[in-house]
Amino acid sequence: MRPQRNSPDAGKDGWLTTTVRPAGPVDDAALARMSQALGVLEPGSDIVVIDLTAADVRDPRKFARHLRAPARRFYQAARCLLLVGASPGLMAELRRAAVPVVTLAADAPYGPAV
Repeated sequence: MRPQRNSPDAGKDGWLTTTVRPAGPVDDAALARMSQALGVLEPGSDIVVIDLTAADVRDPRKFARHLRAPARRFYQAARCLLLVGASPGLMAELRRAAVPVVTLAADAPYGPAV
């Protein structure tokens, strides 16, 4: 993704990808920490990968609601939130809540080509 025309990074090539990997049960405290981390990462990351392969998302609706605001900020800034390993139930809730994220199956390759 390229920086927006009027941003301080305009004209620079490349981007920064950051991975967030919650592990274990994703309860209210974990959602709060993840939202806080996304807020910190938002200004400097073009793509944030949220790797859910080690997470237990117990309430997909609540997860989608917590992700909606940061996902919209990323989208409006021409940046991306990418969820890896979202369950079908979580993907349905993300669609229902109109959360602008990209999802990949847990077994889809997203790292460097081998």
